[in-house]
Amino acid sequence: MKALATKKLLAAAMAAAMTIGACSMAGAFEVTVPEGVELTEEEITLRFWDIWPEGQPMAPIVQNFISLYEEAHPNIHIEETPTQEVDYQTTKLRVAAADSSQGDVFFCWGGGYAQTYVDAGVVLPLGEYYEQYGIEDQLLQGATTYCTYGDEVYGLPLKQWAGVLYCNKDIFDEYGLELPDTFDQMMECIKVFRENGVTPMVLGAKDGWHIGMIQNMLAVRTAGADYVNQALLGEATLDTPEIVRSAHLLVEMNEAGAFPDGTLGIASDEAEELFYSGLVPMFFGGSWAAQSMNLEDNDISEATVVVKAFPEVEGGLGDATQYSGGVIDFFMINKATEHPAEAFDFAYGMTKYMSQEAYILGDSLPCWKDIDTGDAEISPTLIQVQDLIQNSTGYVLAWDTFLTGSAIDAHYNLLQGLISGTLSPEDFAAQMEEAKVTALAEAAEAAQ
Repeated sequence: MKALATKKLLAAAMAAAMTIGACSMAGAFEVTVPEGVELTEEEITLRFWDIWPEGQPMAPIVQNFISLYEEAHPNIHIEETPTQEVDYQTTKLRVAAADSSQGDVFFCWGGGYAQTYVDAGVVLPLGEYYEQYGIEDQLLQGATTYCTYGDEVYGLPLKQWAGVLYCNKDIFDEYGLELPDTFDQMMECIKVFRENGVTPMVLGAKDGWHIGMIQNMLAVRTAGADYVNQALLGEATLDTPEIVRSAHLLVEMNEAGAFPDGTLGIASDEAEELFYSGLVPMFFGGSWAAQSMNLEDNDISEATVVVKAFPEVEGGLGDATQYSGGVIDFFMINKATEHPAEAFDFAYGMTKYMSQEAYILGDSLPCWKDIDTGDAEISPTLIQVQDLIQNSTGYVLAWDTFLTGSAIDAHYNLLQGLISGTLSPEDFAAQMEEAKVTALAEAAEAAQ
């Protein structure tokens, strides 16, 4: 998706990042090598490519771990090459991967994005290293879904997110309403709020990804996580009654007045500000928004916000334990590296460290089980999200991070067509399938 944080969240993250010293925010982080694993004693340099140049909230965390790792392994030197995210995603990595000149360890997005590189044979399969390090037992369920191609895993998961329904309980209490567990209950709440002049739910439809957050979640409820994943991968079709129904439910919400008046002219951050200001009772957003719920200049407090799973849809194939979200950020190993064991060891430590520190920062949810936050203060709302997803049985990434190429813009345009009333749910599903198939064909051709 085009934005993974509001301006308020970025400001909060920057402020927190500036407090990081020369060690972990949580305290000591021990860099160890598992028993039976041998690393070289020769002087070597590992090239590390990432997307966190100076000024980014995660940059100090990256620098801290590099220092920790080099201190623990004096013979291994890390040469970091940070690049702005857009340039990295659209140009730098694509050009370098053409001749395998990307870093020994490099950041990559999973799903359809990384598949191009896996198919091109420039990414090292990691199965043997996973076994050596006992990694499967250290990860939360589903953490490797989007870096697994065929029967092989190709990445180390960095962090995860989940889409949840943030509810302003004070507004619900004011109108004598219970927080909704089902879609029908949510629609009844929407009706009551509208009758009382209250905008029920956040939506900044000027940004297509913001609409996608809700429609994508509805598709998880109507079609089930497994099917949606298959359809986005190209193994099944998006043109089904269940996907059509997800679009119908979005239109039903819109026609009932769920969203701000003139939503197509409102940006995502403007719409979200309505929730932080205590004016809107519901906000379906990513876990990254949790940090913004607890800022001092908000008109809501941590006691006001209650986190819920998106309501279940009667007759839907996905229940409340399935979420939009998952792990999309990975570190991968260049298949051409001269030091695969050392590259993996560094990437393994970096992922665990960053997963821990990003959780403390309020940037994301951890995907590793044994992180240690020490005495660090975690956002109370983010803790609610973390507790909620412990029963998760499936995830589906936001479609715009799963889809590739021209299908992403097509997705945004079709979503805005649903909100404007110029596109039917049936046409939405049919045209989404067509756009997906076209984009997959383009990606396959480019990989040849």
